[in-house]
Amino acid sequence: MLRLLRNTRTIAALGALALASCTSLGASVDNLESLHPTEGRHAYVASIQNHMSWTMRNIGATLLGRFGKEVELAPAGPVEDPVETCVAELQKLASLDSDDPATGSTQVEFFARTAAYDPWCLSRETAVLELGRAGTRLGFPANSPDVRAAVISDSEASAALAALVAVAKPAFEEPSDEHRAAFEAECRRMAGLPLDFDSGLRVIHGVNVLLRAASKRDTRVEPLRPLALALQRRLVAQAIELALMDAVPAVAVGGSEPGWPNDRVQAAAVRAAVAIGGSAKLGELLTRNPFAGLGGERLVAALECVAALGLPDAPAGERGAELRAQWASAIYQTAVEHPDGHVRLAAMKALGTMSGRGLASLQEVEWQRWWQSEGAEQFRAGPPAEKAQGS
Repeated sequence: MLRLLRNTRTIAALGALALASCTSLGASVDNLESLHPTEGRHAYVASIQNHMSWTMRNIGATLLGRFGKEVELAPAGPVEDPVETCVAELQKLASLDSDDPATGSTQVEFFARTAAYDPWCLSRETAVLELGRAGTRLGFPANSPDVRAAVISDSEASAALAALVAVAKPAFEEPSDEHRAAFEAECRRMAGLPLDFDSGLRVIHGVNVLLRAASKRDTRVEPLRPLALALQRRLVAQAIELALMDAVPAVAVGGSEPGWPNDRVQAAAVRAAVAIGGSAKLGELLTRNPFAGLGGERLVAALECVAALGLPDAPAGERGAELRAQWASAIYQTAVEHPDGHVRLAAMKALGTMSGRGLASLQEVEWQRWWQSEGAEQFRAGPPAEKAQGS
């Protein structure tokens, strides 16, 4: 009788857990993988499962880890709107607890993959914005490596991954101090490699499979967690860099959307990059792609960042002050001359922050008066002494 009561309580507890969590990491992973059978392409026939149904089918795998456990999938069926389904699954994935190592790392893997390869701009925009949130969560050390620097070759990356797998196998199957030490050392070495984006995706996919398969109390996966963090930071930075250009990837496939580049995706990348790197990153972006080179949505994004943070400092050097003065003048000209009212409004809000006095006006004449009376002088190139001599 006692055993029956215990079993009944266990079943009730499992059922309550499944009902309490309507969004499941395993369901999101399986749905997104089924929806993207090749890099980027959306499937119109896929195994898309209701999250609660997935959890009930796979309750043992969910609670106890998935080592050696077959995950039960629903039969494949038609997907009427794969873009809507993809965005919904990305949003569900984003709603999960990113502080959990397996969840946070899996989120970055799928957001980065979608941002770079998905042919539909709405999916890419959603993923890029989530990468910005992931980047603020992860934080980037002051000495973070430049992700645009030269990377190791594909063969070197493959060899490193093979070496990691080779030491992981005994560390998982025959745990010993010696095996664990070798596994930890290989994880540290892999974390320091300058992996390119594709290699990083391959590595983090394998890492995440192991993290998701283990229970939270499984100490065998501990060495993987610092590696996962290093890979996440690198992939976030690389994916956002790619999204700033939003160029056609080598693995691009056809879709009903025009494809690449897309102004909204690029604008999302500006917001994500500045959310992570702050004013210094905004200054870098303006130096690389000045206001004159920005389209409508990207221009609005940059102006909103200026409104939030102020006009950033220009790079050090003799042209720094001149460059910053050019930015200020371009924002003023945008506020009073740009044909798009949405862009003018964003520029006026940026000027309100730049004024230093919280000026707020939607009338062009007010900004013309401010610029002529004090704005132009405030952002004039050269140190104060030079300005005083020239006045």
